[in-house]
Amino acid sequence: MLKKMFTITGLKISAFITISIFGVYLWNYLNIGSTSFIELIDKKVVDFIQRSQGTTLETDHIAIVAIDTKSVDYYGRWPWGRDKMAQLLHELQDYYQVKVFGYDVLFSEPDSNDITSGKVLERFYDLVSKENPDSRYFLDRIQKIKSDVYSEMNNDAKFGAELSKWDNIVLGYFFFLNSNLEQTSHLSPEQLEEFSKRIENSEITIIQGAEYLDYIPLYEGFAVEANIPALISSKNLSGFFNVVPDWEDGTIRRVPLVIKYRDAYYPSLDLQILRRYYGDQPIRMVVNQGGIEAFHIGDKRINTASDGTVMINYKGPEFTFPNYSVYDVINHNIPKEKLKDKIVMLGATEVGVFDLRNTPVSAAYPGVEVHATILENMISGDYFYRSDFVYFLTALLILVFGFVVGIILPKLSAAPGLIFSLAVLGGYIGINSWFLVNEKAWTSYVYIVLVIVLNWFSIVIFKFFGEEKDKRFIKGAFQQYLSPKVIDQLVDDPSMLTLGGEKKDITAFFSDVQGFSTISESLTPEELVELLNEYLTAMTDIVMKYDGTVDKFEGDAVIAFFGAPIAYPDHATRACLASLEMQEKLVHMREAWREQGKHELYVRIGLNTGSCVVGNMGSAYRMDYTMMGDSVNLAARLEGVNKEYKTFCMISEFTYKDVKNTIETRELDMIRVVGKNEPVKIYEVLGRKGEVDEEKLKAFKYYSKGLELYRKQDWDEAKKYFAHTNKLLGYDGASQVFFDRCKEFKNDPPGETWDGVYQMQSK
Repeated sequence: MLKKMFTITGLKISAFITISIFGVYLWNYLNIGSTSFIELIDKKVVDFIQRSQGTTLETDHIAIVAIDTKSVDYYGRWPWGRDKMAQLLHELQDYYQVKVFGYDVLFSEPDSNDITSGKVLERFYDLVSKENPDSRYFLDRIQKIKSDVYSEMNNDAKFGAELSKWDNIVLGYFFFLNSNLEQTSHLSPEQLEEFSKRIENSEITIIQGAEYLDYIPLYEGFAVEANIPALISSKNLSGFFNVVPDWEDGTIRRVPLVIKYRDAYYPSLDLQILRRYYGDQPIRMVVNQGGIEAFHIGDKRINTASDGTVMINYKGPEFTFPNYSVYDVINHNIPKEKLKDKIVMLGATEVGVFDLRNTPVSAAYPGVEVHATILENMISGDYFYRSDFVYFLTALLILVFGFVVGIILPKLSAAPGLIFSLAVLGGYIGINSWFLVNEKAWTSYVYIVLVIVLNWFSIVIFKFFGEEKDKRFIKGAFQQYLSPKVIDQLVDDPSMLTLGGEKKDITAFFSDVQGFSTISESLTPEELVELLNEYLTAMTDIVMKYDGTVDKFEGDAVIAFFGAPIAYPDHATRACLASLEMQEKLVHMREAWREQGKHELYVRIGLNTGSCVVGNMGSAYRMDYTMMGDSVNLAARLEGVNKEYKTFCMISEFTYKDVKNTIETRELDMIRVVGKNEPVKIYEVLGRKGEVDEEKLKAFKYYSKGLELYRKQDWDEAKKYFAHTNKLLGYDGASQVFFDRCKEFKNDPPGETWDGVYQMQSK
């Protein structure tokens, strides 16, 4: 029992691999935020599928006004004067009538032109006052000019005034997402505090399940850089435009919709634009014990991962969304209908501005188009989302595929096992990819593929070095004396074979060529070998045809058995049918030998059914799969007893019990073989039931009556029946034997104590 428990099998190996992969998956799932190499490969698979789809954008409610090469060529290096921003905004609102306008740019410093003009006038005033300190009138005029010029050239004021006119604007700002002081070293504590105050009114105030927020791992800001006060209006919304690349490979696959900063929760630029798009409905954040569940804007629900991120469903490579140059927009080179009633975003696509991101679909994807994509995803509901159920389903599939493959693969040979594994693998990948493309949800590719491939590989290796080694041994050990059919059965299920020896119920077979010694003396060695090989090959083929096992050849003798190593309930019938077919085959072979002038062979066969020991026996250096026991010895004796009764196929009463319904026989006698005290009835095998000539069967009835009279010691009457049987059959050796015995016993009666058993005098 213990040996069986600790025996390595394909199923146990599969179970170990499956549970190990399941444990790794569970560990990574529970340790939120940790990413393993497996998860990275899984992401790369999804990236590949996204790229392979090409361009899939079907909507046109979002457009990009780009700070592109053309605009830079006309207006100079970015950033431009705020008067240009005011002009752009005016055209978008007044002429193009956009629905929402969002800024993926930051105005955190005053306009450089305003600063430069003011500094020039200040310097001029200082120089004049030093040269002519008493010239008050002239100095007052300079101050007046300075004031008038500054007022006229105050681009920030102009831009701020234009911004305050409209209620469909969303400004952007960004958070510093780590505590690295070098990133904020250019800002004084006062500036940082000032920036914090500028975004206070943009925080999310409606939070359902706020009591769980302390336990949720969210992206957290350590500092913020916001727009200058001159541009901030009560009519405008603002949101952060941070995008967070995966740390393993720097690829942007998801965007956060919320960032925690100083115990408050701030929405993204995309979420605020969506809020404007849906009529300034408030943002409601839904939180549960597992993390952030979703954001609601009116009736619109955006499901998120527990950390408040949404995975982007990219619609194609860069410039998939309509891109229009700032220059063309200002100069009305764009048809009005291209922008009217749409969400329009301002962002940089010019390479020199360095707002290009690494994404699954491109290594140089404009940042503004990332925001356009996630906006389109949220409006159409076409973003990637893996719910807790999908994660649970992945875990379940790891176990299901692992154990299904582990149960089936060990039962298959190499080629069918590979085909089965490839079919399972291909079916899973195909179905999972369909769900990814059409339903935007998928189970983990790598974990499932890994559990299938590792199970297949491990079982193949195990079978090659373990089971296949045993199978090769079985084939090598048995191919000489077992039929290919039986060997295949043993190879498929080696447990059917006990190599060390076992007690089994079998039918033993012994055959010998009549008068072979005399025949062999008249042949040359070459002729003898040729004749024997022809004969033994034919007989062996018949034994194997009926799934018998050839034990050995001893000269002309064939020793075999039926019912081992594979147990057949009809092994006795198989042995009898094989014996009959051998005799039929010999009839045809004798005809051929007669025509060739060769010796004709007649074969005597003895069969007995019973319990014996079967297994590999011999020395440590040479073993044979053979049989041993009293029942084997009886079969060997019966082969020789054929001489006494002039028969060619004899079985014991034990075999008769198993074949009486399928094989036609006649009882020959009751004998006591040499070395045994118990008598045994013997029978001659005549043929299959229903296939023996009726005239022969009638003749054998006379033989049976003669045998009955013989046992009653009615010698004269018995002789008549044996003589009549002999006459009906032309010649019957057994009838002649009993006829002669009756004559002997009449002259020398065996006495009243005679039990009818004939004592054999030789083996």
